[in-house]
Amino acid sequence: MIFIVTLIAATFAYQSSSAQAFEKGGKYINVNLGAAQMWHMGGTYFDGWNGGYFGYSPITGQLGLQMEFGVHEYVGVGFTTGVGFGAGLGSYYYRGFWGRTGYAFQPEVNIPMGAFANFHFYQLIADKTGKDIHADKLDIYAGLNVGTGPAILLPRNSSNTHVSALFFIGPQVGIRYYFNDKVSINGELGYGKSFFNAGVTFKL
Repeated sequence: MIFIVTLIAATFAYQSSSAQAFEKGGKYINVNLGAAQMWHMGGTYFDGWNGGYFGYSPITGQLGLQMEFGVHEYVGVGFTTGVGFGAGLGSYYYRGFWGRTGYAFQPEVNIPMGAFANFHFYQLIADKTGKDIHADKLDIYAGLNVGTGPAILLPRNSSNTHVSALFFIGPQVGIRYYFNDKVSINGELGYGKSFFNAGVTFKL
């Protein structure tokens, strides 16, 4: 039995060595946990304070789902969604008083929806140099993301439930390491859809 399991694992390892971590025509699903700070425009209990509420920018936990499509040897585009939750500790801004901020706790649930594009430069480096830098297992990339969605701000003290509009935009850098030709762990840093996240990627 141990021999059979070892043989299967060796077969997967051999197959993954002949594949690229990122390639044209590939499809990649990311499932991640992380944190984000997205703009909330209008519809919060801050409305009407000191001349009117301008924006609210809380930090929330995020469970994310991404789908990326390889449209070029080194370029992928896709969509991102998920659900945000938790503390919602952040700063708020007033109209006419830019730079005047405060901090507040507002529990919430949000559903971001957006698009992104990534440049997978590690594969380009491997192809141009012809060196074995393990581009069959390692994928490093950078890109941009933008999106919107609803945020449901839950009752706080005597306040009512509010619905606010999300807006996010920013860069990201990320890395994936493949254990075989179908499954990898991943991590990202950036702004917009997330400060940081980590999880699992499935290559279809």
